[in-house]
Amino acid sequence: MLARTRTGVRPVKLPVYEVLAQAFIAEGVDTVFTLMGDANMHWANAMAKHNGVRLVHTRHEHCACTAAISYAWATGKPGVASVTCGPGFTQTMTALATASRGHVPLVVMAGETSMGAAYHNQRIEQAPFAVAAGARYIQAHSPGRMLEQVREAFHLAQLERTPVVLGIPYDLQRQQI
Repeated sequence: MLARTRTGVRPVKLPVYEVLAQAFIAEGVDTVFTLMGDANMHWANAMAKHNGVRLVHTRHEHCACTAAISYAWATGKPGVASVTCGPGFTQTMTALATASRGHVPLVVMAGETSMGAAYHNQRIEQAPFAVAAGARYIQAHSPGRMLEQVREAFHLAQLERTPVVLGIPYDLQRQQI
């Protein structure tokens, strides 16, 4: 984005979570199923603020993914779900396995614990859980590659008809880009 100033035009810095929201919208996302937690709340709020995007809050992480699976079956578009890190993410395993075995295009925006936190009570390695359930896992740990990784997640979900988890650390989401 660019902003006009008295002295010309300058780039506008946005938080990564807002840039990510714009990238998901560019992929045609109009509905997101979520259970918000600390590691996905900023992105979910950014999604909800965009006109035409419906945020559906669920009572359990598994339900967010299952609702996104149903959305994909009903619409033919990739379903989109969002959950928080650690135990919040592990609650999605049954739904991820169902999507994998059913060849359902699904993109899950999963927050990860902060990269800068030496200790966090919810820290787990999420990628092995996703892979064990049959999903692809993309660790989005570089702001400069985020847009490319969102495109990759949707491309893989549609091309391979598989669930793809996009893991994005909480502290990285709040950086300016």
